[in-house]
Amino acid sequence: MAIRHSQTKAASRLSLDDVFSGPDEFGLLDVAPKAISQHAPIEITNFEAINTFVDEHGRAPSQDGDLAEKLLARRLTGYQNNVSLHDVLAPYDRYGLLGAIQNEVEEVSVEPELVTQVSIDDEKPKSIAPEEVTSLDDIFASAEFNELDLGDQSIFDIKHIPAVTEREQPDEIAQRRVCEDFYQFKSIFLDAQQALKSGEMETVRFNLASQVEEGDLFIMEGVLCLIDEIGDYREDNQGRYDPRLRVIFENGTESNHLLQSLAKRLYMDETGRRVVRSAESVVDAFNNISHKDKRAGQIYFVTTLSDNPVLKAIPNLIKIGYTEQTVEERIKNADRDIAFLEAPVKILATIECYNLNPNKFESLIHGFLHAQRLQMTLVANNGKTYNPREWFSVSLDTAREVVRRIIDGSIVHYRMDNTTGRLVEKRIK
Repeated sequence: MAIRHSQTKAASRLSLDDVFSGPDEFGLLDVAPKAISQHAPIEITNFEAINTFVDEHGRAPSQDGDLAEKLLARRLTGYQNNVSLHDVLAPYDRYGLLGAIQNEVEEVSVEPELVTQVSIDDEKPKSIAPEEVTSLDDIFASAEFNELDLGDQSIFDIKHIPAVTEREQPDEIAQRRVCEDFYQFKSIFLDAQQALKSGEMETVRFNLASQVEEGDLFIMEGVLCLIDEIGDYREDNQGRYDPRLRVIFENGTESNHLLQSLAKRLYMDETGRRVVRSAESVVDAFNNISHKDKRAGQIYFVTTLSDNPVLKAIPNLIKIGYTEQTVEERIKNADRDIAFLEAPVKILATIECYNLNPNKFESLIHGFLHAQRLQMTLVANNGKTYNPREWFSVSLDTAREVVRRIIDGSIVHYRMDNTTGRLVEKRIK
């Protein structure tokens, strides 16, 4: 049955064009961008990274920016040119980034003579005359509409399940960027790569229950990465420990992943691996030595096994030296080296050193033990004379304490008692 209204009533009502072009008083057209599922395709996740860049900078990424921005700009161009992805990405295109290219395609593919202006009023059902219905209000207010049977609506009543709430959003989205101080980490990656190739280091499948600590190495998506810093304590919406991390990658980039996000990526990645720590690194961690501490070398204490009666008569004759090699490597040619008095030596002790200036250390040790230093001129096997520089007449315990206090800086509070040959604390006047 046709719906009939008076001409006066029809003239006083707004058309749909008037309704949609008027002010949106109740915010009906304010539609939030579609949320991204954690299982969303990689194209959507990558497109959201472009949206995040626009959020932060107020513009689309440009080819004239830094490396990270150039990568985003190239990705955007690829999405704009790939029309087959437009339908998938359109719900997430809150800035109309696909629009420019899409409009160009439409203008080229549509013949001008086929384009006609169609108004909503022209799309009326043929059974209703155009002058009789001018708006949706006319239809909804009719008696015929009220008599429609909409069926049982109880299916839409939510029961027995909790209402869905939006997931907690992170305070910021982790993004890769250029690591400005990568020079500090380059040697770590080179050493790790060499150790993995030689078998000195091994890898195991990542486990979600594994602990993550500063200095840990992982392989994620085929790239070696290092946990440089662990941020302040925080929890995710499930109460799990979830601090923000500084993650350095071997390709010279870094990111600020949340712990749970990084763990999930490593777990979901079929190639995700943890690099197993060596025994030495475990000992270093126990001694509060981190990956940021640069190994300088070893300080060693050796005594001579020379048959020279003059040398054998000197009590507690010890050489205090420094090497960037292993001590065993350093002394293997001792019998031909005047630094070792051209005789075999016995290793008494070693100290591993980090962040040490070798020249400064040598000057301090020689200056502090000046009175105990060997003052003697010897004749080498080649007939030339020489003066030993790193040999001292001092007990091993005293020598080790002097070196230890030079390293930690407390040596300024002590002096050598040349009568007893022991280290004593300075008196405060």
